[in-house]
Amino acid sequence: FVTDATVSLFVAVLLFVLPSEPPRYLCFWRSSDSESQVSRGPAPPLLTWQVTQKKMPWNIVLLLGGGFALAKGSEESGLSRWLGAQMTPLHSVPPWAIAVILCLLIATFTECASNVATATLFLPILASMSQSISMNPLYVMIPCTLSASFAFMLPVATPPNAIVFSYGVLKVSDMAKTGIVMNIIGIGCISLAINSWGRAMFALDTFPSWANATAPM
Repeated sequence: FVTDATVSLFVAVLLFVLPSEPPRYLCFWRSSDSESQVSRGPAPPLLTWQVTQKKMPWNIVLLLGGGFALAKGSEESGLSRWLGAQMTPLHSVPPWAIAVILCLLIATFTECASNVATATLFLPILASMSQSISMNPLYVMIPCTLSASFAFMLPVATPPNAIVFSYGVLKVSDMAKTGIVMNIIGIGCISLAINSWGRAMFALDTFPSWANATAPM
């Protein structure tokens, strides 16, 4: 089936096919030096597999792919629905408190895992939890998605932190003391925004029909 990724893959394959120099029959303005280069054989493609192996950040590919595979596996196996059902006791907790608790949880978890892996792991669970307690999924998914980027405290939380820490000027304790303040301020700003203009903009007080899995199509 054709998706948005099909276009990207098609362009990537073209890089391995298209030559790095125009064909000889299309160029009548070649100099003698160019003619000597043509006589040596066909021009190499724009991108070769050897260059791809050396320059391609395979760790990022595996990180993103693994995160999406983990989220899809949790959804297909029913793990997300099961974990969401275990959170039904939160039905008696006010929605704003649920959002704050989950933001704190995800902001702590993302200090030990990548932002993408944290978001892809937790968002399906939060969606299932919202359905089980009849709460608008956007009420928790929007602030929790933003909280997944609050990787301020540890060097392993995100590559920029590791780069700064590698210079040997900062200690882990320095990053932790500053990062925890930034996390608290960030979660406070998110909670204020989602409970003020966010509530009116996204109609968070109502349970949307698109989130009701049992509703007739």
